[in-house]
Amino acid sequence: MSDTSMHSVDDEVADLGQSVVKLLRSGAAFTSESQAEENEAIYAVGHGMYEQGRYVEAFKVFSLLVIRNHLEPRYLFALGGACQMLGKYTEALQHYMAAAMGLDDDPLPIFHAAQCLIATSHVDEARESLELVLDICPEHQTSLRNRAQMLLDELQNTGAAEGATHEHH
Repeated sequence: MSDTSMHSVDDEVADLGQSVVKLLRSGAAFTSESQAEENEAIYAVGHGMYEQGRYVEAFKVFSLLVIRNHLEPRYLFALGGACQMLGKYTEALQHYMAAAMGLDDDPLPIFHAAQCLIATSHVDEARESLELVLDICPEHQTSLRNRAQMLLDELQNTGAAEGATHEHH
């Protein structure tokens, strides 16, 4: 190969690399129809592991899915769930919030994010998140609404008790 043809190949590879970086920065995901079908099968395996309490394995499966398609909110939500069950609350919070951005007006990722905020002692942020859950939660999702209200009441009661305790000191 001559230096000229080698140089043009290098230029093409560099251009391709720049194109890939631009696509990723723009939020593109590399999925074909067959890969989407594979991802669904992998998701089913991960979901089964999660349901069986095999959270470490589910974490690995859902991590793979997020690598394969970082724009699918269900995969981000599932990875958040596995992280939460493993006590990785900060990571779970990140995945839940990313999922919430892709699941317009779905209060469930925000509810679980609030649980993670409570676990990491971010009570004010958790309270705000639970209030948002109650604002956007459809009336027919009574179980989620009740759980969010119960957690919010617990936070408010804890805050009131702490405030009263601090006043006596």
